[in-house]
Amino acid sequence: MAYTKMSGDLNTMQNPSGSDEFIDTLKSLSVSQSLDTHGDVIEQLHIQLKRAVPNGFKENKAFAFTIIDNLYRIVPIFDRILSNNNENDNDFIQTKKFLATLVDSFNSVCFFEVLSLFRDNLSHLKTIFQTYISLFKETYFIENDKYDSLITCIVPVVGFSSILTPTTEDEIPEGLLSYLLTFVKSYWKCQHRELVIKAVFGLIKIFSKQPTLVPLIIRTGWPQACIQFLTESHTEKDPQSSYTIDYYICLIIQKLARHPNGVQVLNQLNCIKVLEESKERMKKNHTELQYKCLHFLQCMIYVLLTEADNIKHTTMLCDNQMCQTLKDLVTHTIEAANNEYLFHHCFHVSEMLTVLCKVFLNDDVLTKCMNENNQLFDCLSQLLIRFVNITSDANHIHQPTDNETLLTLTNLLWSISFHQCYHEKFQANSILMHTITNLTTSSSVNVSRQTMSIPRDLISLKKAAEGILWNLKSLSSSPRPTLNQQTEQRPLVMISYSHSDTTFCRELVENLSAHVPVWVDYKQARDAVAHSDDLWEEIARAMEMASVIVLIISKEYYDSKSCRQELSYASDTLKKRIVPIYAPNQLYRASGWLGIRIAGQKYIHFGRKPFDDAVKELASMVDTDQKPLVISSPPQR
Repeated sequence: MAYTKMSGDLNTMQNPSGSDEFIDTLKSLSVSQSLDTHGDVIEQLHIQLKRAVPNGFKENKAFAFTIIDNLYRIVPIFDRILSNNNENDNDFIQTKKFLATLVDSFNSVCFFEVLSLFRDNLSHLKTIFQTYISLFKETYFIENDKYDSLITCIVPVVGFSSILTPTTEDEIPEGLLSYLLTFVKSYWKCQHRELVIKAVFGLIKIFSKQPTLVPLIIRTGWPQACIQFLTESHTEKDPQSSYTIDYYICLIIQKLARHPNGVQVLNQLNCIKVLEESKERMKKNHTELQYKCLHFLQCMIYVLLTEADNIKHTTMLCDNQMCQTLKDLVTHTIEAANNEYLFHHCFHVSEMLTVLCKVFLNDDVLTKCMNENNQLFDCLSQLLIRFVNITSDANHIHQPTDNETLLTLTNLLWSISFHQCYHEKFQANSILMHTITNLTTSSSVNVSRQTMSIPRDLISLKKAAEGILWNLKSLSSSPRPTLNQQTEQRPLVMISYSHSDTTFCRELVENLSAHVPVWVDYKQARDAVAHSDDLWEEIARAMEMASVIVLIISKEYYDSKSCRQELSYASDTLKKRIVPIYAPNQLYRASGWLGIRIAGQKYIHFGRKPFDDAVKELASMVDTDQKPLVISSPPQR
């Protein structure tokens, strides 16, 4: 097999005493023609390694990288020695000892931090990935554990190098994920092989984070296997899975649950029900602290797999464990934001932000999290500013997580901006406000959705940024321009509605216009696309000039953030009179944020009287409330 030549040394790093000696010995072994001396040279390598890093690589990441940069040279020698299966042979004995020490040394350091030393040299990291994945052999993953230490050294290199470089299905050897799954299914509960099983699970966990690899993971049956592992019965004769294995299984599920196609498959497998049924077993088999970690992870999965509408209506705060999980989620987010690599434990900050964004659809949860930790708003603001700068920097080597994090942060701040009690926090941060304003117009911030795992609940960067500014209009110190007052008649009624009610809306406008002037968005749009980004300013001006806002109430209106924005501006900022109406056959009754804003208002249900009579009643209500033609502007602070 031909191996890609790598750098061989790191000229930009100063290696400590002993590392140069070790690398020289390693290189000499790789070119040695004398098979009789391999055992002695490997023994020498072993001694030099223990002398150079007696406490592992934690304090010497540069040396760890240097070893990764060169270890591939001698893997074929280790392969040949171990394949002989002669446990009494000196070469075999010395190889096993050396690899065991190397595994222990690597376990003392995070591979991601080691490989991040070269994160600005993606071509080099790509070479490392391609070289090490080419070393995989199906024969390593067998009943005999003789290759386990070798596997445990090379598998993490493949996984963590793939985080830092874009990876596609074409780069994964054919059949790799299938024979890894076959191996794991056979030995996932064998305690003496836990390190190698953990390494394989770790690789799948990392691959599961990458949208380009998720389809391959699904096709090879990993989601089904993980669910099966959680449901498999345990008896006295059948050993229990360890905490580490349970945790890694849940980690794989959590990573898959971040992708729309992963969500679909996991929900088809009744994942939430399986997790619920596994709780008692995990609580019984693991320590209190271990179970707390598992529960946190399972709550993340629950949120990711649950429909947004259910999140909005679920009384999550009645569950003490869920309340603690929410508190931990906020704390971990802040800790990850303060970490050099933006990681906390096994989670990148984007993963926790995605969950936070989902639970913030529930107003009670948002209020609780914001009020219980006064650092959260500043943390999110600083992160947004940081990631706008990152994605705007033409010289920065972008990671898919950069785009995902920026998009999630903007959606998070949009959710927060619906709550007027936090408006002053926005206003007090001039850099944040400048950054958000720039997001609505800047072409230098390029967020591609092709390499991201974008939940369906997130909207575009531009629209979320515009939404924040819309919600903050009450902070404006100057009146907004009017709708060309000299040439246009001031609208008397403005219709606010959801796309799902377009048919009823058009019929209403056609009939109501015979009685009173009506403003509706689709009449202003040249392309007849209502609620597009370009119409938002027109909608705002229409609300400012209208006497009455007629609200077409429906479940879809309640679920729409855009509709919520419109009503918040009309009701909270402009203090407009609201007239709620219901279309015929509409069974939904307003609740939550919508119910609060229309409480006590007289409404008309078009299903309880003839259509013409309902229109006349609505026109009469509007005329009764007609006021002098004074242009409304946002209240001054």
